[in-house]
Amino acid sequence: MKHFTVKNKVLQSIFVIAMLAVLLVTVTSCEGMGFPSATPQETPEPEPVKTTSSTTIKTRDAAILAVYQHLLDEAGSYDAKMYLSDFYTTCDNWTAQSEYFKDGSSTWHVVVDMTESEDWAFRPYWQQASWLVFKDGKVIPSNLFRANALRIEADLQSLSPPLKAE
Repeated sequence: MKHFTVKNKVLQSIFVIAMLAVLLVTVTSCEGMGFPSATPQETPEPEPVKTTSSTTIKTRDAAILAVYQHLLDEAGSYDAKMYLSDFYTTCDNWTAQSEYFKDGSSTWHVVVDMTESEDWAFRPYWQQASWLVFKDGKVIPSNLFRANALRIEADLQSLSPPLKAE
């Protein structure tokens, strides 16, 4: 006794094809709606965004904050950031003064001066240091005060991992 006839086999084939079509439609519509697909896809590593200052440094506070940000950008490791936090908490007398040049340009001279502190027990070059901050936000260490700002930046670089070759 044969239960399956040609008609039943055709119906079964149509049923399997219909189920596969429903499955295909479901998967493609899920991807179209933003749901993740069943197969993992390689996503490219996002490149770090370099922020550039589009503002002009116009105030003393902005000049001091530009130096803070510059030093923080130099600190590329946990140890460098710990060093920087020690420096920031120890040296709290920051000033900025605008300097004008004969050609009409100007820059900010940012100084940390802790010479009034009695019994200075920290690194000697932390006591006085200075940076030049240009109106576009560029910061460079000044050569005043025995170039102590450069020594501070060198400490940060030595505590940070070496830069990868590009």
